[in-house]
Amino acid sequence: MKKFISNISLLLILLTVFSCSDDIMDEIDTDPNNPTDVPIQMLMPGVTVGTPYWVTGTTLAWFSSVFVEQTAGAHGQMRDADRRANINSQLSENSWAFYIYPSLLPDLKIIIEKGSEGGTEEGKWAHVGIAKILMAYTMLVSTDTWGRIPYTEALLGNENRKPAYDTQESIYNAMFDMLDEAIDDLQKESFAYPGTEDLIFEGDLDRWIKTAYSLKARYCNRLSKRDATGSAADALAAAANGFESLEDDFSFVNWADDPGHENTWYQEENERKHHAISATFYDILESMNDPRIPLFCTMINDQYVPAPNGTALQDQAGQVYSRISNQVIYATAPLPIMTYAELKFIEAECHLRKASPDPDAALAAYEDGLNAALEQAGVSQGDINTFKNQEQVLPPDAADLTLEMIYAQKYIALWPYGSVEAYAEWRRTGYPEMNNPFETPRRFPYPQNEISGNGENVPDVTPYNGVWWDDGTED
Repeated sequence: MKKFISNISLLLILLTVFSCSDDIMDEIDTDPNNPTDVPIQMLMPGVTVGTPYWVTGTTLAWFSSVFVEQTAGAHGQMRDADRRANINSQLSENSWAFYIYPSLLPDLKIIIEKGSEGGTEEGKWAHVGIAKILMAYTMLVSTDTWGRIPYTEALLGNENRKPAYDTQESIYNAMFDMLDEAIDDLQKESFAYPGTEDLIFEGDLDRWIKTAYSLKARYCNRLSKRDATGSAADALAAAANGFESLEDDFSFVNWADDPGHENTWYQEENERKHHAISATFYDILESMNDPRIPLFCTMINDQYVPAPNGTALQDQAGQVYSRISNQVIYATAPLPIMTYAELKFIEAECHLRKASPDPDAALAAYEDGLNAALEQAGVSQGDINTFKNQEQVLPPDAADLTLEMIYAQKYIALWPYGSVEAYAEWRRTGYPEMNNPFETPRRFPYPQNEISGNGENVPDVTPYNGVWWDDGTED
């Protein structure tokens, strides 16, 4: 595990990268072709913190967790969201309007342009490859979250204040190309190589290459409703070069244990306490006698008390409902972005869904994913064996492995930090069945600042319309 960066360094990075002041926009708009003279080496820490922080670990994750019923809202904004009281243009404005579009994506673009051919730091292909992976991941999460979003006309500053919205299909195709470019770039001889300024892998390019292939497998698999067999074949081809073990996980570990620099979910639990264990999630665990229950959940008066989605009582103090255990959420807990376990579950599904299904390969991949998820959760080997001896968990005959078994274990493995992905997967697979009495949104609403400033281009949709890969429409 990488050493933690110093608290002071992380504070400076957060203050620099995540400022939402007008100064950032003014600086970007000064020259859209060369927005800043900050060298690549100084931008790299910010983007490698900013991506896990704002794309994976804060607002989008917290709301997604409630929508997909991995947690229940027991206080404040999350309780309102659980009751569908605040599904409006303010829901995710922070993520879009203050961080992703005005800060993170422009900085990634600068790294790519400066380090590529003709740039002021031409030949820094390692940095360029990393930036392209982070750009692709950020754009794919963003389009999964909102649907159509600006891309080809975005990030131009004064040149275009009202960018058009690209179709989700075109963004997916462009990001697949970007991941392929990243893989090529990372294998070129580079003018310079990142070290400690890369706060995710410390310049380990082999791990970045595996990450690019693994992300490509994830997002190829996402297209199963549009092309069941083709997406399976594409995902398997990418997965063949992806993560090979738990040690390869695409995960951010450089949190510190002083205020403001901790794991983002820890900050939420420590300061807001909006989330309780969801009855939907707990019931899935209980139905399988899952040994992760005591590792995942706190107890109330010596018993587990999950909160019902949509009807939970106010419980900021955690005295009514079980909360996420401090074995899972703590100040320096790793924040996984994509894991080896998830990749193996993708492989298992695709082996069943491809043109010529291979149940034996599916079962082998499924068991690898199950072992990895259980080990990562801290389950003892004895308890792993007992759990797997249940036919509903690990069927002895490969022919009895079902897609729902794979979806169930993947849903659990994505809890709690992979909630953005779990929410996308529910929309794709229908698993799990939602128990909230209110209708579940199928996308996030567009932010108010975008409606106010670029309303003629914002798609006329509601949060209950599906995105393209979900319902086939580009609305």
